[in-house]
Amino acid sequence: MLEKEWTVAFGEFALIVRRTTVKGDMIDFAVVLLAHISGEWINITRYDTAHGTPHRDILGANQGLRFKRWMDDIAFAEAFEYAIRDCTENAETYLADFLAH
Repeated sequence: MLEKEWTVAFGEFALIVRRTTVKGDMIDFAVVLLAHISGEWINITRYDTAHGTPHRDILGANQGLRFKRWMDDIAFAEAFEYAIRDCTENAETYLADFLAH
């Protein structure tokens, strides 16, 4: 089993990326989008496989976990790549949504 974790910073945002593979097959991952707000790094959304299925946790500043968007028809590796791309491309939108809720 091989577990890797790294951080990618871009502007006022950062991604914490973690993945676990066994013989090249992804068995677990997390992609956490952080925003630098009032001097702190705050988790504004995340993708993970905590419940055995890839999903995105949609968070709100006031409501905490608002809901989960399940991705049960997609392989872990494909969901992992999608999560990185989605968080990077939509960070501003996710921040606005987080702050509004």
